[in-house]
Formats: sequence, C-alpha cells, structure tokens
Amino acid sequence: MLKFFYGFNSLLSLLMTTVVIYWLAVSFFGLKTPEPRPKRKPEKRFLILVPAHDEEVVIGALVDNLMGLDYPKELYDVYVIADNCSDNTATIARSRGAKVLEHYYGKGEPRGKPYAIAWALRQIDLNEYDGVAFFDADNLVELNFLAVMNNHLLAGDRLMQCYLDTKNPRDNWVTLSYAAAYYYMNRAWQVGKTNLGLPVSIGGTGFCVDAKLLQKIGWKARTLTEDLEFQMQCLLSGVRAVWSHETRIYDEKPLDFKASIVQRLRWARGHWQVCFRYFPRLLKSFFQEGNFGYLDGAIYLLNSAQIVAALYLTICSVVQTLLNNLGYAVAFFPQIMPGYVVLLLLFIQFVYMWCCLKMDTQLSGTLLIVFPALFFYNIIYMPLFVWGLFTCKDTNWRRTEHVRSLQVHEVSNLGK
Repeated sequence: MLKFFYGFNSLLSLLMTTVVIYWLAVSFFGLKTPEPRPKRKPEKRFLILVPAHDEEVVIGALVDNLMGLDYPKELYDVYVIADNCSDNTATIARSRGAKVLEHYYGKGEPRGKPYAIAWALRQIDLNEYDGVAFFDADNLVELNFLAVMNNHLLAGDRLMQCYLDTKNPRDNWVTLSYAAAYYYMNRAWQVGKTNLGLPVSIGGTGFCVDAKLLQKIGWKARTLTEDLEFQMQCLLSGVRAVWSHETRIYDEKPLDFKASIVQRLRWARGHWQVCFRYFPRLLKSFFQEGNFGYLDGAIYLLNSAQIVAALYLTICSVVQTLLNNLGYAVAFFPQIMPGYVVLLLLFIQFVYMWCCLKMDTQLSGTLLIVFPALFFYNIIYMPLFVWGLFTCKDTNWRRTEHVRSLQVHEVSNLGK
C-alpha cells in the first residue's frame, strides 16, 4: 500500500509542479501591458443585457452609467432582464431609460441567470446588432466601454473580456482579498495569455460577443459558471477570447464572509461542472488539431483539480512529517523541489503581486493587509473545491446580495 501511495503521489507531485511552472512562466509575460486595438469611428451596433433579480438598490446607478456611455445613443440598446422580481427593479430600470423584459418562471421551470439570459435572447432579434455585451446589476463600467468594443469588432475580434476591477476593494478584508486576487489574475493570466496569443478567461460580466457568433453557438450554457461554459463552447468552435485592458468593469464584492463562501462555492461547483463536460473534448481537439489553445483551456479547467490535489498533498506532507518525527520511517512521495526553491518561488510571487498592484491600482500601499487577506482567500478555496466536487450536481443558483449604490466617478479613481 505504501508503494502505491508513493507512486501515485510522486506522479501527482510531478504534474502539479509542471502546472505551477507553466502558470509561472505565463505570468512573466503579464508584466508588459498589451497594445490596444486601433481607434475607429463608432460603427457597430450593440445590445447590452443586464440580468437582474430583486436589484432595486443598485440597478438605477448601472442604468444611468450605461445610458451615459461615450458612444452614439442610436447605436446601442440597454435591456434589463427583470428576472422573477418582487421589488421595484423593473420600474426603476424603465424610469432611467432602459428597456425592460419582465420574466416570471412557471412551475418546475429551472431558475437562475443562465436561463434568464436564454429566455431574453429569444425575445430579441439579434440580427439588429453587431455585438452583445453582458453586465451584472451591481456593475459599473468605464464610459469608453462600447467605443473599445467597437474597435475590437472592427479589428476582427469576436469574443472580448474587459479588465475586471472591484467596486469596493477597501470596504474590509473580504473585499480586499477579492480585489487583490483579481488584480493578480488580470496580470498573471489575462495579460500574460494575451501577450502569448492564448485564449483569456471570460469573467461573467463586462464581456462582449459578436452577435453572429452568439447566434451560431446559441446560449446553451446551463452550469453555475455560464461564462466559463460559453467560453469553452467558443473555444471549441475555433474562437478564442481576447483581453481588453483599456476599459474596466467594476464589480461589487460581498462584504460578509459567509456570503463570499456561498458565492465561491457556486463558482467551485460550476468550475467542476464545466471541467467534466469540456476537458475531454478540449484534450481530444488538441491531439487532433495540435492547437495549443485547446491544451491551455484544458489546463485552465484543471485548476479545480489542481487545488484539490494541492490540499491532498499538503495533508500527506504533514502526516509524513509527523510520523517521521515519531520515529516511523515513511515516504509518501519524494521531494520534487528543494525547500529553498519553494521559498524562492514564493518570493517571486510576492514581488509579482506588488508589481501588479503598483501598475494597475492605488492599493500598493496596503501590502501588509493585502497579502494576509489574499493568503486566507486562497486557503479557503481549497476546502470549497473539495466540497464543490462532491456537490457539483447541485445547480441551484444562490444570489449574492448587493448593497452599494455608487456612481462610476466614485470608483474609477481606483484604476490607473
């Protein structure tokens, strides 16, 4: 039995080390800010979709924000999907100038954001639009968003994700940990992959898709992470998502630790759901076509398994150390990297994080708070991905309560 554990854990450790080195190598390419697409005159026509369930606190500020974008008003429409609302979401959105689609579920009908979007798209003629942009009700967006998306579409891009920022990073350590994680991922993953020509990740909000591509693929995403599922459907259709660094979406993060757990557990479950559905297909496409983008997508889907494996190997390491200290000579796996190499990698990550905060935000002066918060954020994710694995068949959508009604000028000073 010990030999089995040794062999299995050795292979798992080697795979983990390979993935960590891959992500580290990609992250170095994130230090260079990508060049924006050439500026073009407004030409493309956009549909903006905002699914909202009982969001009367925040919907007014978002609609005001969207109605005031620096783009010709005749070239875009704002639709709010009032999804099974029991408050004044529809009334407020309509009074601010948005078109409202009120949706109520029948008995036994599946509920949640993916289904609300699918229903709304059946009510709208997409032939009238060139691009479709998606926002959450708690968002705010920089005023150049549609102008930038117009540049992307005219440059031939078909699926774009803008910079993911945080509306309330300084509220408490929970929101700060979210913000720091996003600032790091924006550079290490999104910008790094952009500079390498690899597909980036769709963040569920602040993304825009070519209307013809959406019609071709259809909105068939039904998992708890519909954004990730749609991204993989596009990738398998030969379309990679691209990053737009010159415009930002500001997303509200939960203030309450329990609410953050509920939200991230939903993300963990959804990630497993997409992984089980699309990992084999991505791997098969890579071997058939040799396109490295498919392999990169498959590696990204394995992030959930990587986190669970890291927790498992950590437990094995602790048990092995305790048994050895008690006089039992056991070896569950060999030491893949010397301790000083691990410390060096951690130091590099520390410096990299500081660079990310320095380049993209005004939070670099709070490093003594940021790093403990981010460490705790990542540690908590480990058991959540384990829990998510064993409960991944749960597709019930549990919404996050939003409480901050801000205007875009109140948050945009957190950017560059």
